[in-house]
Amino acid sequence: MRTLGIVIVNYMSADDTAGLVRSLVAHNTDPTAHVAIAIVDNSDQRHELDPILGFARQHGLLARVIHGHGNVGYAAGNNLGARWLLEIGADVLWILNPDTRITGGVISSALNVSRAGDCVVGATTSTDADGGSRPDLGALNLWTGQSGQPTDGNTWPRKLTYVAGHSILITRGAFKKLNGFAEDFFLFYEEADIAARSAHLGIPITVVSDLEVEHVGGGATGASRDMTAKSITTYFHASRSCMIFFRKHYGYRLPLAAFARLTYAGKALLVAGPKAATAVIRGTIAGLLA
Repeated sequence: MRTLGIVIVNYMSADDTAGLVRSLVAHNTDPTAHVAIAIVDNSDQRHELDPILGFARQHGLLARVIHGHGNVGYAAGNNLGARWLLEIGADVLWILNPDTRITGGVISSALNVSRAGDCVVGATTSTDADGGSRPDLGALNLWTGQSGQPTDGNTWPRKLTYVAGHSILITRGAFKKLNGFAEDFFLFYEEADIAARSAHLGIPITVVSDLEVEHVGGGATGASRDMTAKSITTYFHASRSCMIFFRKHYGYRLPLAAFARLTYAGKALLVAGPKAATAVIRGTIAGLLA
């Protein structure tokens, strides 16, 4: 029997985590599947997470809360959860944000990512505005660091397609070859880094079309496309991680990417105020010096 390991990094989001686990249970209808869940607690919510743990176990899921390490960031948190899941024999890892919900398919379908090979990174799908299904992929402008959709009609001369970070499937072989998530990213750009390193290592990206995930977005981080609603944490860490990403993978484009962030700081000043602009500048400098 093959094992699906699910990692959920919780940061002050126990209610969202509970909703996600309920949706996982509702779509766990394959009696032949072995499913294990690692809830990584980055915010010391053990008492809030214990009932969720009990609920998962009551419905036949192997589950564990990993706690006591403080807020180590999203990448390191995923590595903590993955380490335990791999130790107990997980064949496929499924990285899920707490503010996601399974809306279609059977969760054991995540194991189908292996049909594309033993060393693969995969995306699930979601429903688009027209009611159709689209793969959960993103595109990164490799000159400015701007993110968008691969199919939104952008004309960027150079872009990197990546699996959206809220729902990433990684086979055991791919996770080991990648050596997990890069922990110099505290928040944001982890999925772009995975895509860049996968391309370098020859690890393909595939889509599991019969598994649908809904993502609310920004539940714990305050991430939002609305600049007035975006948190200072998001402004800072998105800027910091952007610089780290370009320095690691596209160093010759780093000056342009830094200029783009500082231009964005000016826009943030006009739209969201001085605190937002300062956070962008501080994050950019921190990323350049990291």
